[in-house]
Amino acid sequence: MSQLVTIPNVVTATRIAMAAGAAWLAVRASADEAAVVVCIAAALLDAFDGWYARAFGQCSRVGEHMDPLADKLLMGVVYAWVGIDAASPLVWGLVVLVGVREVAMTVFRAYSLRRHGRYIPASPLGRTKMLVQSIVGLSILGATHLAGLSVPATVVAIALTVILVLSYASAAAYAVDWKHAGQHAVSPMPDTETRRVAANL
Repeated sequence: MSQLVTIPNVVTATRIAMAAGAAWLAVRASADEAAVVVCIAAALLDAFDGWYARAFGQCSRVGEHMDPLADKLLMGVVYAWVGIDAASPLVWGLVVLVGVREVAMTVFRAYSLRRHGRYIPASPLGRTKMLVQSIVGLSILGATHLAGLSVPATVVAIALTVILVLSYASAAAYAVDWKHAGQHAVSPMPDTETRRVAANL
């Protein structure tokens, strides 16, 4: 229970609720400004709970699973909204491609854990991708719904192309690292090494 109910996990659960709340505010309540503010607050809390968990030794396996879920839910809300605002087939195509990567990585992580017992932690490139996603998506929404500016679909498409490249580059890096780690884990020990280890037992 102490591993489950920690401050970072509570914050992460709050972020999940905030993503759902932002979607409700935008779709059902037509409160676009409030929804954008909630999304920005949820993104800032993402930085806080990660820092807190590392600084105070409250990293947990539950948190490692919840945090990517909260990230994906928030970015799903943000980029679906960006696609709706842009009303561009190109932008929607890019949004879908980014979404496919996120779903594929979620399935891959679940497969690795269930089939091989190996959890895939976030990599520096993956964190960079998430940071860029957050800044770009929230900047577009903020400019549109808080500042009242019109962001051209071409600008949105260029930004999404950069995110798409980062997304698939990080996914490829995860796959390569996972394969190399698996090969290292299952590589047989040479006979001479086996004898040396046995002699030290």
